[in-house]
Amino acid sequence: MKTEPPRINDAVYKILKTNIEQGNIPCGVRVRETDVARLLDVGRVPVRAALARLADENLLENATGQGYLRPGTGTNVGAGTSGDTIPKFADLELSLDPDLLEILGNRNWRMRIFDEAELTVASALVFGAYRISEARFAGHYGVSRTIAREFLSRIERVGLVTQLPNGRWQAGPMTGKDIRDHYAMRCALEPLALADAAAHLNKTALAKMITRLENARGRIEQVTTEDILQLEKDLHVDIVLNSENRPMVDAIRRSQLPLISTHISFVATQSYEIVESTIDEHLAIAFELKANRADRAATLLSQHLARAQETTLRRLSDLRDHHLKNRPDFLVPL
Repeated sequence: MKTEPPRINDAVYKILKTNIEQGNIPCGVRVRETDVARLLDVGRVPVRAALARLADENLLENATGQGYLRPGTGTNVGAGTSGDTIPKFADLELSLDPDLLEILGNRNWRMRIFDEAELTVASALVFGAYRISEARFAGHYGVSRTIAREFLSRIERVGLVTQLPNGRWQAGPMTGKDIRDHYAMRCALEPLALADAAAHLNKTALAKMITRLENARGRIEQVTTEDILQLEKDLHVDIVLNSENRPMVDAIRRSQLPLISTHISFVATQSYEIVESTIDEHLAIAFELKANRADRAATLLSQHLARAQETTLRRLSDLRDHHLKNRPDFLVPL
């Protein structure tokens, strides 16, 4: 059984403080909670605590609603930057102590397993109804029954599973009403979040997204489930959920998760015309963002989500358990 070393907050704090003291985080740089969490692959809660501690020590200044700023007017910028230009945090070359990274990695083993379990369960919902065997779940992830129960309780809180009166866990089936409800939330909120996120868009990440889309566009029939998940993540998670409106982001994510299985179904059923149109729509949104036309990108995203809902509802009755490839044994068809 793995044990969890403490002090994740301290590890994040030490990494950031060292880089501030070494001048790797120059004066004027905006340090956002989400950027640090993404860099170090940790949750936002420990990052929030570390940033607050650095602010208490006057190493960062709280920019209300806009993260934190490295105070001062010096020109101590990191490698590859110009003294006349304040770089983005994501573009900095930071020093990462291997010992501190090991603390973060060991501390986050539960988080990584939970993320994997959440994705696995979400990926099955559109294919039918499943009983989740607690014992098999524990064996699959190499954890105790107690931790398995903890994970399932957390997955229940995001709406992916239900605990029945007899104590058993069930995932699915996803209904037409479920699909309409989740897409209603996404259509209302994702365009707003995209417009907000566009203000601090990482253009390097956007360029990589466009490259992945164009590569997939050139080999439609070789696109895999992993490819689809990555392309969905590029737009709907890494860009849309980079909005600084945290309540809106949390609401969007709650409605995105149950629909993951609908994306997987396109590849599982070899519906390549849907894959192709999805990629084309993502590309159109990406090009509008690249041209700094956030309002137009938000309009295209709204249209994209509306079409996705229509496609999903049309296909729902045709999807079966045998379409779900590599189903883990803890998901038992009902």
